[in-house]
Formats: sequence, structure tokens, C-alpha cells
Amino acid sequence: MSRIAVASGKGGTGKTTVAVAIALALSHKERLLQFADCDVEEPNADLLLKPELTGEEPVEINIPVVDEAKCTGCGKCKDICEYNAVAVVKDKALIFEKLCHGCGGCRLICPENAISEKKKKIGTVSAGRKDSILFLKGTLDIGEPMATPVVRAVKSRVRDDVLTILDAPPGTACPVIATVKDCDYCLLVTEPTPFGLYDLELMLRVVKELGVPAGIVINKDDDWSVNIEAFASGKGLPVLMKIPFSREIATLYSKGIALNQTDRTWDEEFHRLYGKVENEICQNQLK
Repeated sequence: MSRIAVASGKGGTGKTTVAVAIALALSHKERLLQFADCDVEEPNADLLLKPELTGEEPVEINIPVVDEAKCTGCGKCKDICEYNAVAVVKDKALIFEKLCHGCGGCRLICPENAISEKKKKIGTVSAGRKDSILFLKGTLDIGEPMATPVVRAVKSRVRDDVLTILDAPPGTACPVIATVKDCDYCLLVTEPTPFGLYDLELMLRVVKELGVPAGIVINKDDDWSVNIEAFASGKGLPVLMKIPFSREIATLYSKGIALNQTDRTWDEEFHRLYGKVENEICQNQLK
């Protein structure tokens, strides 16, 4: 079944608004699907979907531990570390846990077997359900710098037999790449502003590098949207939907209400959007 990521190059464009509205529109017709909130530094889709959470699992990484009695300070562990998480001070290896990515390279290369590993919790994955929506949410622990392992933990729990909507983090950094990678399609949600256009172009480079086909949703549609449409036309990207610049929609969002929870006429709009995405996926598979 398809995996559809909803992303953007910046925050505040309406990614979660679009992702949640698609999920609700399909669930209102009792379509079984899965929603994965991969914005692990600030997950908020549950505020709109209001699922009943039924379980939580820790996300852990392996952190090296140095046995100073065995360590000779040869520096091989420091040389192999791509993240500068190891230093050699007074002929002893010193580990900077906040920089460590848990790859295990230092342990493998140590000629004295002076490095072991311990588990360190960096976040959680929560699971639950809202009607026919199977819900997953990753949450990075406060103070932890690495969101990507939590994103991967969320994706590892995604089922292959149902449609999955993935709400990506903002920006174009590693957590976004981890979310969008291996998806069948990416909806790029943008706003009609110079900043929105600039960050849309950055995100377009990401999906092209990953080989993931993409289309555009313009949120807060106004007169400046012609610039987004001109850009999309020049890049051969389809504009699949435009959502009006509406105080009512903004007010609903501020109250934790999705736009098609109170106005079910939006269901058909998001059904059409989903249909266009599936058609785009089919067309790309035929190429």
C-alpha cells in the first residue's frame, strides 16, 4: 500500500492541517489507514485527531563506554568517528554522549576491546487509534539532539498492508530525509510568500535527490499564489490543491479542530486530493 509523506521546507505552512484532513476524509468513509506523526521534536497531530493512545515504547541508542584500565589512548576510536564524539585526553578516550550517533564503529575498531556499549533512551513511540485510523507518534526526549533515530523507530512500526500518511518535520534536515525516504509520494505544502517559495525550492531538491515524486498544495491561497504556480509549471510539478486564506480555518486550528471535522464538505476536496496523488503514483510507476 502507498506511503504518502506530507512535507515542506519550513514550519507553519500547514503540513499537519493537510495530513490530518486527508486521514479524516478517508476515515469518514471507513477506509482503514495509518497516520504516522514523524515531527518528533514537536508532534501535534494527536491534538487534531484525538486518538486513544494504547501503548508506548522507548527509543534507545547504543552509547560507548570506555574501560580506562584497558584503554591505551591509541586514538583509533577518535579517527573513525564521523561526528567528533570521541576525543583522546591524557592517553584516554573520552566520549561525548550528546554527539554520539550510536553507530558502534569505535567499539568494533578498538584493538584493546576497551569499549563496550550501554543503552540510552532518547525518545518514545506512542501508538493508538481513532476510528479507522491507526495512529503512531514519535516524541524526542527534552534535551536530546538527535531526532532521526526516533523518526526511524516510528517508520519501523508502520504496517505495509495499509495506506500510510506520514506527517514530516519542517525544514530539509536529516529527520525530514528519514521521513520522506522510501515513500511513494511527497505532498509539498507551501504558502504563497517569498519565504515559502524559497523553502519549497529547497525541499524540491531533497525529494529529487531521494527519487520521490512530488506535487504541491498551496495553503493560505492569495494573489501571490501565481508565483508558486509559475515555479511549479517551470519545474513540471502539479499543483494538486489550493486552500484559501481563511480566518475561520485558522481559528479552528487554534482550537485543535481539523477543518473537515466541523465542515464535512471539505471531505470531498481531500478525497479528490488523495485521488490525484494515487493517480500520480500510478503514472510514475508506469514510467
